[in-house]
Amino acid sequence: MIRIHAFKVFFVGWLTVYLLGNAACANAQSAAVKSLPIYEPCPALATGTAADDAVAKAIAALKNQDAKARVQAAQQLSQACDKRAVDPLLDSLSDKDTTVRVAAAEALGKLGDQDSVQPMIDLLAEQNFEVKRAMVSALASFPGFKGRNAVVNQVANPSGAEISDDADMRLRCAAILTACQLKDVSHSRKSILFLFDFLNSKHANIRALAEQTMLELKNTRNGQTEMVAIMKQSSNPVLRRWAATWIGKIGFTGAREALQEAAASDSDAEVKRLAAESLKQLPQ
Repeated sequence: MIRIHAFKVFFVGWLTVYLLGNAACANAQSAAVKSLPIYEPCPALATGTAADDAVAKAIAALKNQDAKARVQAAQQLSQACDKRAVDPLLDSLSDKDTTVRVAAAEALGKLGDQDSVQPMIDLLAEQNFEVKRAMVSALASFPGFKGRNAVVNQVANPSGAEISDDADMRLRCAAILTACQLKDVSHSRKSILFLFDFLNSKHANIRALAEQTMLELKNTRNGQTEMVAIMKQSSNPVLRRWAATWIGKIGFTGAREALQEAAASDSDAEVKRLAAESLKQLPQ
């Protein structure tokens, strides 16, 4: 009887852990795909020299044995706008604790020192998905080409690889949406066009995430403008048809005039038909 009771206790415990674990995985997989934060970096970085001021103490705390203390130090340095914080935070991107690496990446994005862009790009491939998400935010926040190009071409771009992993795809989708939030629109259209291929993936989970991301373009700064531009400017009728279809699905109400023009005068009959269908889907 004792053995039977012990087995029941073990089985119930195992079943509870199993069900909770599956629920957590399901919640993670069903979470909406969103763009990542874009920080307003420091307008300029000071260069302090005191050996015992708040910045120096926070830098020293990055070596604390307690991971929580290291995270707090990185968060404090993110507000310091002090050049002295940059190299120690770059070192913290190799910390053994994920939360510390995330905090360091966020801090570097908020400081905005251009000298940290290339070292961050060099470490990007070594990080787990959670840290990469923080690094995408940081790199997108740096003014200029290099950081944002890394977001698009080293994170979002499949580069011909077959994508099947949910976590990998979610990171790529987040990078695409983040690129579409930037005032600098030079990377937006290329990012959106990656979704064209993802929507044709042989993997159902990748197609589903691509569809979520397409619909989320409605909440980005550049999504509508770029989809309209693809429909109006692409020399490839397949892409124009795709854009005409999705403009209606997404509900880009500001694209009504462009759809009317495409429905009336596009050189491809199928684009005309799809643009007319999309017009019907837009709210009156």
